[in-house]
Amino acid sequence: MWVFIMDSIRVNVLLPEKLMKEAKALVEQGYFSNFSEIVREGLRREVLSYKIGLGEMTGKDKQLLKWIRKEDAMGNLLSEEEMREHGLTL
Repeated sequence: MWVFIMDSIRVNVLLPEKLMKEAKALVEQGYFSNFSEIVREGLRREVLSYKIGLGEMTGKDKQLLKWIRKEDAMGNLLSEEEMREHGLTL
């Protein structure tokens, strides 16, 4: 049997209540041993998706992301709910 000891860091995260309830249900159903395992697995999957190319951005992608962040910071973007209030959909 192999035992790996890794340095761990405690992180505090704010989650929507619904997401937390769904995660707790997965633990209760036995899919994960605890909440930390769900978080670690989710982060592993995200990191892997970027490593295999889903996260590689072209120069144009980076420009677009920069523009979106700037406009969002200025309050110029609408949420999905705000869009629906104006009769818009994605």
